[in-house]
Amino acid sequence: MLSAFAERPWLTRLHAHSEVKNAGGVDPGRLAEGVRKVYELAEEINAAAGRRQVDALALGGGLAAGAREGDVGDRAGADFAGYGALLKETVPGLFDGRYALVTGFGRSLLAGHGFLLARVEYVRAMGGRRLAVTHVGTRMAGHACGRRLAAYDAQGRPKEGSALAQDLAGPAQFDGELLASGAELPELEQGDWLAVLDTGAYGFARHQAYDSLTRPGIHGFAAAPEGVRFATVRAPQSLAEFVAESGAAHTRALTDDL
Repeated sequence: MLSAFAERPWLTRLHAHSEVKNAGGVDPGRLAEGVRKVYELAEEINAAAGRRQVDALALGGGLAAGAREGDVGDRAGADFAGYGALLKETVPGLFDGRYALVTGFGRSLLAGHGFLLARVEYVRAMGGRRLAVTHVGTRMAGHACGRRLAAYDAQGRPKEGSALAQDLAGPAQFDGELLASGAELPELEQGDWLAVLDTGAYGFARHQAYDSLTRPGIHGFAAAPEGVRFATVRAPQSLAEFVAESGAAHTRALTDDL
């Protein structure tokens, strides 16, 4: 590593890709240790170079989706102030002004601004497990391991009843469409609604058209003293739009001369 930097004086930054992926992810203390190792490597490179060659450290994402101040739980450093204090304790020289610091808190800042709402299309029992199939899959929501989930009845009211371990699946035909395994929720029924929370960071952009899945609509709301105002942010993709985007105008481009 030292020789790589010595041979390339234009290398001036180190990056630690570190983030807590939702609840149950990497402990903030472990993230801070990763940052400490990157900092120590920068110090070693600069000492070997005899100058401040590395002048910036990119610390990665850090916190979990929807992190809130005071939302510490049983782990110190799980909120912004706590994580900053943990870094100062673990890496005292990080904030002495010698290094420019770059962070990427997109997930923790933006995830809580959106959620995906999926209709429960049907429910079935398989191998002693209960499976609820929705019309939202991992290509829109990502895997829901550790992500907050909420269940509502067909009228949009919070589901009541004892929690039951259920598998949650999307519309495709393979294991990759399993949103969550053994999620503890009130018993889901056909016509209910499943909310996959904390998807604002990636949920708006991650859609894929595999299996001819159309892009869902995005609807926003804003609260004001006079009430709640709703607005369409992105209209749902129609079947005609999907077919056109898939190349309907060129279906015979290679066969007309045959």
